[in-house]
Amino acid sequence: MRQNAIAYVANPLLIPDNSVDVVISNYVLNLVRPQDKKQLFSEIHCLLKRGGRAVISDIVCDQNTIPEILHDPELWSGCISGAFREDTFLEMFEEAGFYGIEILSRQEQPWQVINGIEFRSVTVRAFKGKEGACWERNQAVIYQDPWKQVRDDDGHILHRGQRTAVCDKTYQIFTPPNSPYSHKIIPVPPYQDIPLELAQEFDCQRTQTRHPKESKGLDYQLTQTNNQTASSSSESCC
Repeated sequence: MRQNAIAYVANPLLIPDNSVDVVISNYVLNLVRPQDKKQLFSEIHCLLKRGGRAVISDIVCDQNTIPEILHDPELWSGCISGAFREDTFLEMFEEAGFYGIEILSRQEQPWQVINGIEFRSVTVRAFKGKEGACWERNQAVIYQDPWKQVRDDDGHILHRGQRTAVCDKTYQIFTPPNSPYSHKIIPVPPYQDIPLELAQEFDCQRTQTRHPKESKGLDYQLTQTNNQTASSSSESCC
């Protein structure tokens, strides 16, 4: 992977853009020169198809390394000198345009400790596909997890239990079964589907809350009781 990654940075024509489903790397990105690392993440993003993902395991440290470590050839070959600071590692994914960036595993005990700096392994997964236009199709999502509110990679703030208005692109990111968000999100589709070719541009400045009538339709006046259901069953909810 290291040779392929470095070769691709030098000659991006080796592998076409938007052609790969998954990029996997095991403990080699820290061997890439510091000045090339940002470009490497960008190239990984370019390689992936929309909806593709990168799963990267590497060595990170909990604070900036010191010059003595950076200039030690043996520590370079030992995956220490080039280790990412752990918060910078995730920022690399974000800056490259990934979404759904998730720490799948983080070594509890340090792999090595040098001059008080802890080095450990982490595995991060991230997805490609938040690029593109925003279209209004009257969709909403409800955040269901324990936090009072969360913020996604595009700045959407989701309040627990509230219907948040989202564009079709964000809806398609949040709700598929293989989405990193799917187990945290309740989808609220519109009662009447709006074909994408007829959709208007989504107003990103609008209020974040989606009124139920937007999804149901302004003329939705149905009255429905459970009497018919209850009369055909011996069980009751009361």
